[in-house]
Amino acid sequence: MSKKVSAFLAVLVILIGIGAGVVRAAEESWTGEVVDVACMVAKGAKGADHAECGSKCVKQGLPVGLLVGDTTYILIGADHKPMNDALAAHVGHTVTVTGSKFESKGANVIAVKDFKMAKS
Repeated sequence: MSKKVSAFLAVLVILIGIGAGVVRAAEESWTGEVVDVACMVAKGAKGADHAECGSKCVKQGLPVGLLVGDTTYILIGADHKPMNDALAAHVGHTVTVTGSKFESKGANVIAVKDFKMAKS
């Protein structure tokens, strides 16, 4: 094999390794309350008292999120599709989501691979 081909293959392997690290975020889990982000941010509405209203808002397409402590994460599917249909019935409930977290310029997003009701 020529030196040029060997050098090219070495650079290609390095670039693939760097690219894999950039593309893949570490998979983690978070437990929190499923919320209707619009009402939660605008009115502080959350919990069992807001579950029915929040579920309607999420079904109508408003953003669905996960409240973990004082941080609200917008939830999207790992395929970057909305999670509204899957999570509307869980507004006001505590769930554990597994996926990848992305934070930038004040935005907090979790790309959800899986979710389940949290253990009491």
